[in-house]
Amino acid sequence: MDTKELENLKEEYENNEDLIQLYEEWSETPYLEEIFGVLDERCPDWERESELGSWAAEFILDILLEHEDELEGMVREERTDMFREEIEERYADFRSCHQFARVNNLSLRFAEDKETKCASLEEYVEEDGRRLGFPRK
Repeated sequence: MDTKELENLKEEYENNEDLIQLYEEWSETPYLEEIFGVLDERCPDWERESELGSWAAEFILDILLEHEDELEGMVREERTDMFREEIEERYADFRSCHQFARVNNLSLRFAEDKETKCASLEEYVEEDGRRLGFPRK
């Protein structure tokens, strides 16, 4: 990721430290694209709020940091297998935590949102779920 893209990302997502750290530290490595590829296989909508969304950076960062010392010594196939295994093991729990927090926050917001065109909380949650929460650069 070039400097200008990173600066734009920092400005747009200034409150998402995990996202900024992920791109600052890992965007120049093959590992980030490899893990994106596995996530795309596993769940094509992982970037949307109905899946990992805005928590995706933390999810990815956790895996990369936990295996940081091993990654360089592995060939691509080994890394992909390891990413696949880690994602299979962690994805559902992480997604559940994200969804619980997201729906809780949305229910509070829905109660205060005077301008919403949504007729119900379910519709409000569904609309938010289609939103991209993770910027893929």
